[in-house]
Amino acid sequence: MTTATLLTYRSSKLGDVPYTSDDVVRFPEGIPGFEHLHDFLVVTRDECTPFVFLAALDDPDVALPLLPLTLAAGPEGAGVPLDVRALLRQSTGSETTLACYTVVSIGPDAREVIANLRAPVVIDLAARRGNQVIVPDETLPVSAPIGS
Repeated sequence: MTTATLLTYRSSKLGDVPYTSDDVVRFPEGIPGFEHLHDFLVVTRDECTPFVFLAALDDPDVALPLLPLTLAAGPEGAGVPLDVRALLRQSTGSETTLACYTVVSIGPDAREVIANLRAPVVIDLAARRGNQVIVPDETLPVSAPIGS
């Protein structure tokens, strides 16, 4: 049995984050706006729950706040596109080990939080691969207010 080497991701936004190579999530196509970045960490902070951060290993200034899609979509999952599962299966090959998030924008003092429900970030936890899926349903908002 081999032991993974403990590494440290250093970020002015998130501080020092210990990780191993097994924690890295590969986005083969990058993500829109950051197509040149492929290796990310999903960083959690107790003080930020339920938000997590998608942090780019090759650019510590890139740390996108994410919210689990089911939380962003509201009660009973209103707003979660019905065709997301099919798109997820296409992008990852499976849906059994998937985590789905929405990218959010957090305003000053966290008074305003806006979610992009049309482009969920999907991570296959077993394969450690991710993709931001652009859902073709134009009725889904790219700027949905959360908690208002």
